[in-house]
Amino acid sequence: MPSFAQSEPEVVIADPTYEMTVTATRINQPALLSAGTVNILDNNELERLMPLHPAEALNAVAGVNIHQGSGQEHLTAIRSPVLTGGAGAGSFLYLEDGVPLRAAGFGNVNGLFEAGTEFSDRIEVVKGPGSVLYGSNAQHGLINFISQAPDGTGNLRVVASDDGQLSGRASWSGQTDRLSLNLAHDNGFRDDSGFDQQKFQWRHDREFDGGRISALTSVQNLNQETAGFLQEGEEAYRDDELAGLNAFPEAYRDAWSARTQARIELDLNANTLALTPYARSSEIKFLRHFVPGQAREEQTHSSVGLLSTYYTPHTLFGFDAEFTSGSLFEFQDNPDRFSFVQGLHYDYDIEALVLSPYIQREFQFGADTTLTAGARVDYTRYAYSNNADVGVSGRFVRVADRTDEFVTFTPKLDLVHRFDLFSSAYIKAARGARAPQTSDLYSLQTNQTVGEVDPETLDMIEIGFKYGLDGIDLQASAFAMRKENFFFRNANGFNVTNGETEHIGVELSGSAQLTDWLTLSADLSLADHTYAFTDIVTSASSSITDGDQVDSAPNTLAHLAITATPTERLSLSFNLSHVGDYFTDPGNTRTYPGHDVFGARAAYAVTEDLEIFIGVKNLFDTNYADRADFAFGNDRYFPGRPRHVLIGFTQDLDFRR
Repeated sequence: MPSFAQSEPEVVIADPTYEMTVTATRINQPALLSAGTVNILDNNELERLMPLHPAEALNAVAGVNIHQGSGQEHLTAIRSPVLTGGAGAGSFLYLEDGVPLRAAGFGNVNGLFEAGTEFSDRIEVVKGPGSVLYGSNAQHGLINFISQAPDGTGNLRVVASDDGQLSGRASWSGQTDRLSLNLAHDNGFRDDSGFDQQKFQWRHDREFDGGRISALTSVQNLNQETAGFLQEGEEAYRDDELAGLNAFPEAYRDAWSARTQARIELDLNANTLALTPYARSSEIKFLRHFVPGQAREEQTHSSVGLLSTYYTPHTLFGFDAEFTSGSLFEFQDNPDRFSFVQGLHYDYDIEALVLSPYIQREFQFGADTTLTAGARVDYTRYAYSNNADVGVSGRFVRVADRTDEFVTFTPKLDLVHRFDLFSSAYIKAARGARAPQTSDLYSLQTNQTVGEVDPETLDMIEIGFKYGLDGIDLQASAFAMRKENFFFRNANGFNVTNGETEHIGVELSGSAQLTDWLTLSADLSLADHTYAFTDIVTSASSSITDGDQVDSAPNTLAHLAITATPTERLSLSFNLSHVGDYFTDPGNTRTYPGHDVFGARAAYAVTEDLEIFIGVKNLFDTNYADRADFAFGNDRYFPGRPRHVLIGFTQDLDFRR
């Protein structure tokens, strides 16, 4: 492998800051020597957290706040408010082994359920705009799920809860192939809710003369009976009986996805050429239970693409290309409700082409200081074909066939200084940008003009410090960001095309080996997210005033975990998740008070290969809301799951024997 992105230190230090991360450059590099904040959830941490939903793992990372909806539904925040609609789909990039789960412009706001969380060797979370290797959607951050390599081992794992959750995982591995299967079922803790989900993954690794290949194929299917928002008045989630209700028993979400990819690395003297061809396809059908009309929506998209990077010792060059064919159909069976009218809303097809050259160069100043500069250009072309009558129907506008083109430029500059083998500091300036989501452009509403949506940009400056030695691992960072051309839906469900927001904050992540048998880890985020514009007072206004707090954006987030291993066989852990109070409406008139939720887990190694465990989530049976907002004149909540007990076992298998 080339020595791009700083050479590795002469001494290997067994601390988390020296974990190798692939997300920044698509090749291994020590986290200590990279500019920016990269949090890693390794396999041990994922096993301790026992996530039956991706949010249960990712919310342990500073600055990450994923609101769970019903079943596998969710909305994401990374150094941001919790974002919905096109903003939620387009502001975060979800990857598996470096390949986006979704095509740029066709994001899924619930996209994490398509990832192989259950099979991941680790999850890497990058805060702020992605590096020059990643284009659209890497605005506030990206999440990369790294699959487990074939190593001749496997495992069986079964988890069941006292309230109807059941998950079974099986993994087999030879020396070149790993096959993994996960089956999950949930009865749901609210009326007429629950889901069944199946995931399969096949990874194949092989070396050949002059290079290596790592191929991954993933398939998932979800069938969900959805519980909608609880709308029984302010703080209705505090009432146990009300929290179990579901006013939308007809709501559902059915989705499948499939992806195949292969990373081929060719060694060319001191350089490396990496080529990753891929193909993906997905389909989602669901009821829009979160708006008054409750229309049915169907989305499909299929893509082929190629990621290519050429590495020299101090420079990388790359070119990415992707072609996507997609469609959207939306129909309301229910009678008119306000401007949500009965009948067809949208029916269109889209072909999208994205071409992206990029370059990154490293400059060394002495032995310990490195300056890195890079830039990326994304060219995006959408060809839209309308399959319905052109015109206005209620609030919905169907436009004639058209073609739209966008060009974005995203530079970055960072400086890293290594004080010694154990600590470093950095300063980073970067821009993130994305072309509009296709739904933002072509699912128009009456307050919009066709062609008025511009690419969204986010500019960030960040400083940070990293330390790792003798069982102590620490990351500290401070950031300031400004977003322009922010496209979102306001509290009345109307599109706002040119919003501006500002975001400042500090983050701390650390762990310490207090004794031979006791470990403490903590993640803390203090942030301020504000609107930097005033919404014009119209029928579509949401009372936004320059300087107001952005709704769904708590100022404080924290996660604390204590793990004890009093004997070689016994492991005990206790954790706390904290979400501070936040406004639920853009006008800052309604609030959610925040919550603190506790959990505990005990695991016992019966043999070297067999572990049994028991865990309690929401240990003190706290009444809280996974999500709270105010829209269409109502306080709305997704109640948090009451206390539940999980029991299970993991049986490790060694096929090398």
